[in-house]
Amino acid sequence: MKRNLRNKKRITAFGLSVLLALFGCGCGTPANEPTEATPAIALPTATPALQPIAGGEIRMPMPVNADVSDPLIVTSEEMLALFSLVYEGLLAIDDTGQIIPGLAENWSVDETGRIWTFRLRAAARWHDTGASVTAADVIATYQRIVSLAENTYYSYVTARVESMAAAEDGALIVTMRQAGYASLYALTFPVMRGGAAEESGRPVGTGPYQAQTVTDELVRLTVNSNWWKQTPYIEAFSFYAKDSNDIALASYEAGQLDLVPTSSLSVGRYRKEGVTNVLDVMTQTVEVMLVNYDNANLRDINVRMALAYAINRGHIITNVYMNRAQACDVPVAPDSQLYESKSKLYDYNTAVARTLLANAGWSDTDGDGYLEQDGQHYSEMTLRLLVNDSTDAARKSAAEMIAQQLEEIGIHVELVTAGYTLGDDASEYVSKIAAKEFDLALVGFNLGRDCDLTQYIAQSGRNNYGGYSNAALEQLAQNILAAQDETAMREAASEFQMRFAEELPFITLYFRLNSLLYSADIQGLLSAREPDILRSADKWYILSE
Repeated sequence: MKRNLRNKKRITAFGLSVLLALFGCGCGTPANEPTEATPAIALPTATPALQPIAGGEIRMPMPVNADVSDPLIVTSEEMLALFSLVYEGLLAIDDTGQIIPGLAENWSVDETGRIWTFRLRAAARWHDTGASVTAADVIATYQRIVSLAENTYYSYVTARVESMAAAEDGALIVTMRQAGYASLYALTFPVMRGGAAEESGRPVGTGPYQAQTVTDELVRLTVNSNWWKQTPYIEAFSFYAKDSNDIALASYEAGQLDLVPTSSLSVGRYRKEGVTNVLDVMTQTVEVMLVNYDNANLRDINVRMALAYAINRGHIITNVYMNRAQACDVPVAPDSQLYESKSKLYDYNTAVARTLLANAGWSDTDGDGYLEQDGQHYSEMTLRLLVNDSTDAARKSAAEMIAQQLEEIGIHVELVTAGYTLGDDASEYVSKIAAKEFDLALVGFNLGRDCDLTQYIAQSGRNNYGGYSNAALEQLAQNILAAQDETAMREAASEFQMRFAEELPFITLYFRLNSLLYSADIQGLLSAREPDILRSADKWYILSE
């Protein structure tokens, strides 16, 4: 399935595979109520005493009719992976979300915290001419991103960067719109020579691989022996056009591909010791339950906390998502260096949920199994739970389970399904969310790796669909962005997460996992992280016979 990347920070109705443009980006469990443990991301065991040998080829899928000439108009994760082997950014992000050097070998910031100076590495050279990358190339690429506006995946850059200029000594001067270390995350876009696509239609970058063959059916990349880092072991990556992810998986089974990224929930069936490995890949897609603050009952923190305790996420992850998700109480991925493990508060516990509801004035006084407010027989709690029914069967199944779990603690749930068509901002599902025609709603958010959560909890935030308002929490979110260095950013993120877990603007459920299905002959593939699933490809090698 082609995974759309048009806007990485927007609400999603299809969870892992597609990033939809709808609007414009613990406590212990009692012994009698055991919860199913959420599995940690499984890592393959490294084969000991193997000496990497150069050579070999890895065959992967790419979308049909993909445009390989321009990385700035990438529209799928498959193409994002391909381009990551060819192009490099000024900076890069490692698997934990930490900023690391790319084309820039070092950088500094002035006393205002807004003006950054980057020294480009002279050893970073264009594939065909061997000429070094210059500040002018970075500036031209940035200017093209500005001109493309919302028509590029990298449009978020313009929200952070105010201007770029070249210094007399060749350094790059970047002025940010606001002070803060988080702005550096905007400088990971692929740098193009002169900021434009090559007239030949063949991509030319500075990365570990360079284009050898480019046709509608095949893009073959061969190793760049002049790369500024250690020369990769794998000789070539070949990307073959496939109509869908299902076809790519079938092609793998037929021996035509060696590695397939997939969001398939049943990918575990392909695992075979010594033949096929399946590597879990953390994504930035978080599934949440929105809360409508027009409902006075839901404005009570006791009620929101009760809902969080009443949802058995481990059961949902195991039975709906086939363990392709990881539970989390905050909108920060649990593999991130910014994640605060102390924020894990809401393990499944119906006894605690009932106590919290009682504290809010809800109890089953007439013995019918449902809760009444302050003993009033005709004031039972009924909540409308909205979910899309046309693009994500797993989410709908999860909604049905959540409805049943809330019924079990005495809350009536009216499950409302609404149609959604990819790219249709006028669809029923989108319209109901925009009009706040829900009490609770299941949605997916694709979060930025800069930990910018203001749009989800600020009163004027474009993704604050429930109408939450809390100036103190909003300020804590702003503090993450304003932190002057990595340490301060971690501290600010920790403080925000603890306050978020206490306030529950919305209920975070789990982060979705994707997978890499690959031949066991591929060695060195010990971890991967979306969106840059091939970040460590330079360390992979093929097991020799």
